[in-house]
Amino acid sequence: MRPLAEPLNLGLYVRDLARARAFYGGTLGLPLWREEPGEALHFGAGGTLLSIHVAPDSALPPRGSWIVLAVDADIDGVCDDLQGRGVVFEQPLADRPFGRSAMFRDPDGHELWVCQPSATETQFHRWRLARRTVERRVPVQRARKVRRHERPSVSRRDPHPPT
Repeated sequence: MRPLAEPLNLGLYVRDLARARAFYGGTLGLPLWREEPGEALHFGAGGTLLSIHVAPDSALPPRGSWIVLAVDADIDGVCDDLQGRGVVFEQPLADRPFGRSAMFRDPDGHELWVCQPSATETQFHRWRLARRTVERRVPVQRARKVRRHERPSVSRRDPHPPT
């Protein structure tokens, strides 16, 4: 079996789209990629799309999941900036086995982490990115070969092409 690719889309249900827009777009600074008025917001989050949808009948699903947002450098500055924007950290910035991280919640109670990965985690992510780059090139090369082979079999040396 071929391994599954990276996450393409993460989805969250919220009660209020305007509040979610202010938090994810304003407070966290994620770029808004697309909006479905009154239904959903889609934010760019690296190579993954974060989709925020209005919860059906205002019922949010039970907790038990989380989102980790990677920080390349100066996580202390990122946390200070977020606190200045009103974010309250439930788990303060600390060194953990996977890296330096802190946890907070969005306005609907979803668990969010900011993390500066440890050297081991960084090596894994570099390996994953390198592998993803190679995997993306292979189908393009195969597609070019297929196109070449699908061309009519007319040789430049043959003065009488098939009819």
